[in-house]
Amino acid sequence: MNQDIKNELISLKEKISLHDKLYHHDDQPLISDYEYDQICSRYDELINLYPDLGFEVRDNVGFKPSEKFKKVKHKKPMLSLNNGFSNQHIEDFINRIKKFLNINNEEIEFICEPKIDGLSISLIYEKGNLTSAITRGDGEFGELVTNNILTIRDIPKKITKGPDFVEIRGEIFMFKDDFLTLNKYRDKNNFKIFANPRNATAGSVRQKDPKITAERKLNFFAYTLGEISQDFKIIDQYNLLLLLSNWGFKTPKHIKIINNLNQIKDYYKYMINIRDNLNYEIDGLVYKVNSFNLQDRLGYMSRAPRWAIAHKLPSKGVETILNDINLQVGRTGAITPVGRVKKVNIGGVFVSNVTLHNEDEIKRKDIRIGDTVIIERAGDVIPQITGVVMEKRSKSNISYKISEFCPSCGSRTFKPKNEAVRRCLNSVNCKAQLIEKLIHFCSKSAFNIDGLGEKQIKLFFKLNLIKNFSDIFQLEKNKNIINSLEGFGKVSTNNLINSIDKSREISFDKFLYSLGIRRIGESNAKLLAEHYKDFENLKSQFLKAANKNTNSYDNLVNIDQIGESIAEDLINFFKNKEILDDIELLLTHIKIESYFKKKINSLFTDRKVVITGSFKDLSRDEAKEKLNLMGAQVISQVSNNTDFIIVGDKPGKKLKSAQEKGIKIINEIEFVSIIKNL
Repeated sequence: MNQDIKNELISLKEKISLHDKLYHHDDQPLISDYEYDQICSRYDELINLYPDLGFEVRDNVGFKPSEKFKKVKHKKPMLSLNNGFSNQHIEDFINRIKKFLNINNEEIEFICEPKIDGLSISLIYEKGNLTSAITRGDGEFGELVTNNILTIRDIPKKITKGPDFVEIRGEIFMFKDDFLTLNKYRDKNNFKIFANPRNATAGSVRQKDPKITAERKLNFFAYTLGEISQDFKIIDQYNLLLLLSNWGFKTPKHIKIINNLNQIKDYYKYMINIRDNLNYEIDGLVYKVNSFNLQDRLGYMSRAPRWAIAHKLPSKGVETILNDINLQVGRTGAITPVGRVKKVNIGGVFVSNVTLHNEDEIKRKDIRIGDTVIIERAGDVIPQITGVVMEKRSKSNISYKISEFCPSCGSRTFKPKNEAVRRCLNSVNCKAQLIEKLIHFCSKSAFNIDGLGEKQIKLFFKLNLIKNFSDIFQLEKNKNIINSLEGFGKVSTNNLINSIDKSREISFDKFLYSLGIRRIGESNAKLLAEHYKDFENLKSQFLKAANKNTNSYDNLVNIDQIGESIAEDLINFFKNKEILDDIELLLTHIKIESYFKKKINSLFTDRKVVITGSFKDLSRDEAKEKLNLMGAQVISQVSNNTDFIIVGDKPGKKLKSAQEKGIKIINEIEFVSIIKNL
């Protein structure tokens, strides 16, 4: 079952890039916030349910800045939030925090805020004057839109009693009635209407002419600080909001301090009840650990904080007709049914496709072609069929049965017992799988080749210009052919070739991720890169690890978070001669940078460390994070190569083994004393 879930995850993630561009860059979504998050929040939902599959929280928080605005790097990345869609998700979030902080019975104070559905912005004030305004962009780089932002009355042009340098972060948005007025005007004058207030806001901010921005009625709520030139003795988020208000900023309304899950549930119900009465759109609620001290301890996962979560709000169901069910084949052969529905407007975006997940889900809900179905956007993001209107079902609508043959290559598919997803096992010659692998290879988190997206790869594959990874780096040989294709020309072809050339150097972890190895998402790719340092060493060790009675195998399964099942996938991948031959050919065209991680020099730098037992003043997760920061390699089992063992209460067999091997033992008090100096 886990393999099938992973296949679904892969399929979802590979479609994110296109809809990122349409939503964040073009302000013209083709699907609802839905399909940007069928690939976003069905994905998020599954990685929360199946953390062992090795998939990392999405690292993209937007899209790369447009070329029509100057690109500016944020002094601190503008991070996204993980999503929760149920009370159980929120309870799990609270429990993870308590576990990380090693807090059992104590209550943690949270601050609850409405999540404004607008455009995130960073405002830079120097000596009290607003000097620049930068959009979120991709979280690392944003667009400089200062002249446009200066037209928004809600944003102070000066602040008093502030530091010499301060970055204010918040959300630009449009009131509902102003949005309706704008769309009426645009419709009357034959302009394309905006899908929703968020898109109207983004389109208004990203105008070349500030006069157009000024004509739009935009508003701003401040909610946090970014970079700041001096420390303020602000202890928590609540007092920060008071400070921002004193500086002249409007802050979100309906803020509440709570201490437990029951109070969160009450706040959630309250916000649902007043949601329709608000004059601005909210797409969820944000729960943050209020204390800045605890926020610092909790830190970040990938590009999202541990100390905050967005709780998505429910949506109202909309009826439509299920016209057909098509089957899509993912990179690893997963067969995913996709529902084609009569186009319907959900929350301002037209939806025509819904993911049906798998055949078991279709059977459970008894979904049939021709049915009148109810579509909801879970958390105002994910479109899904929540039910069938049985009284409108025709007697001619028969139960749906998925084909036992791959829709791409015709090979017989396989569905293991007790697993949800059917798969095509013809990984070598299945056209759909090959194309999806190439799309993944070129994606943002892999080689990041601009101009070589899904559409172009499918075209080049059809024309036999690309059949494997190495062909991508030889496309220059076919410049004349590409120049003659519709949608191309000399300039676009040269841009594509230049983009390919720029991607010839890649970090070791991104290279591992690009290969699309089962269970190796971005997180596990980084773990492996950090452990093996370079590709030749990794390949050599994996080939040796095929023999389980070797140190190579023991070292592999001993890597924290890897284990035997993932090790088996890695070994099987590198045992495949056809794959290795393809990689060797690829290596003649690219350069893989050996893994380097900036770390604090310490007692633990480049040392293998085992953690065992329970701790009083910090959790094992927190201890692990500190060790990683100090350059340690945290492993799961004691061996002759182990340098240190960090011991808490009730350490068990690992301590005895360390004593027998003469390994340096450090207790919790000693360890806490060491990390206090970080």
